[in-house]
Amino acid sequence: MEKGNLRMHHWTVTSGLQLVLVALLTFLLNPLHYVITAFIIWDLVCNIRNERLWFGIRVTRIVKPLVVRYVKACVVGAVGSAALLALGAAVSWTTILFVTVLSLVLGAIRSRFTSSSFAISVAVTLAGVAGMFQSPGPSFLSSALRFLQGFETKSWLAIGVVAALAELLLQWWNKRDAVFPALMTSKRGRRIGALKIQLGFVMPLMLWMTPINHGAVTFFGGFHPWLTSPQTSLGICIIPVVFGLHGLFTALKPERVLVQWRWWNLAQAAVLAAGFAVEQWTKIDFGWLAAPVMIALIECVRSVWRRVDASSEPLIAPDNRGVMVLYTIRDSLSDKLGLLPGEIVTHVNQTPVHTEYDLHFAFDQNPAYAKFQIIDTRGEVRLVGNPVYEGERHQLGLIVVVPGEQPALALKRPLGFLETMYLRRNR
Repeated sequence: MEKGNLRMHHWTVTSGLQLVLVALLTFLLNPLHYVITAFIIWDLVCNIRNERLWFGIRVTRIVKPLVVRYVKACVVGAVGSAALLALGAAVSWTTILFVTVLSLVLGAIRSRFTSSSFAISVAVTLAGVAGMFQSPGPSFLSSALRFLQGFETKSWLAIGVVAALAELLLQWWNKRDAVFPALMTSKRGRRIGALKIQLGFVMPLMLWMTPINHGAVTFFGGFHPWLTSPQTSLGICIIPVVFGLHGLFTALKPERVLVQWRWWNLAQAAVLAAGFAVEQWTKIDFGWLAAPVMIALIECVRSVWRRVDASSEPLIAPDNRGVMVLYTIRDSLSDKLGLLPGEIVTHVNQTPVHTEYDLHFAFDQNPAYAKFQIIDTRGEVRLVGNPVYEGERHQLGLIVVVPGEQPALALKRPLGFLETMYLRRNR
């Protein structure tokens, strides 16, 4: 056995240390995950500034939720990596670079285009269109066409399927930490409540790559990745896959949007999987058409949701019957009481409330017990109550919408990956 080589019954590993180092370098030298992580953090930092101005408290937490979110993304990424490695999805470092640069360039046009699913779909579409042309004589255009015609369409479609399914799973896994409160200025110039979904992910994904040095895995007879043939030498790479959902809603309920978006993630995966199946099992070289179909599907859904939200009456606006609930802080007393956004608190401890001062004054009248009279979103009156234990008195955790002079966000309805970064306060 040669030094640095490991030989098994059906496969060999040459220069295992180099193999690992190349895999790590492909991830660490990729600028995409640094840029997207920075944007995700900046988007949440903007939340904190606004929350302190509007509510006097900080609702958004950054460090712990993002660390937990990244750990979850690594777990899901490990499962997706195992699937891609077993499948034999293999790419070259040049196509990795192409998709990365394409993602960053598209993101400069609009942040939602940075999503890996979108960038991969655009790359696959370009490759499919390029395959319909003959390469001209020696020129830059000829080189570009040859590069696109050699694009690993099947492998990238498989990566797109894994990305869509991973987004579905991670959104479900992080749904409790996805929604944040905001204030907007309505068309009539009044201040209304809104709820933001801010759920972005950077997921490391391991897959096979054309070797770029002596480190490689070579498979012989017996078990080997499905899409590869025996005697093929492969390296390993780790790529960042970025995706998520960001949006602001005044009429639609974020919880319902998240549920529906997961169904659309499943639809994305099905469309891309159909394209992969066409490429793999038929002689028709049109599996790439799944990519533009997926782009059109998502953009249509996004447009419909924005129009529905814009054409509906705001769910959370000041009401003369009491104070309108905008948000309840997780694990606070109001969260335990089951208060929901869009409900109206009319009485606290049998005292009518119309302002934040009334709310806290009435709450202080009986510091040992909290009894709320509420009009729910269906217009029905209900009563909720709970003993207030020592230490809970100052943890009501209820954010309401009342008339005020602080500048609210301009009336926009962003929807898409990192789109909430474009929100700005009125001057």
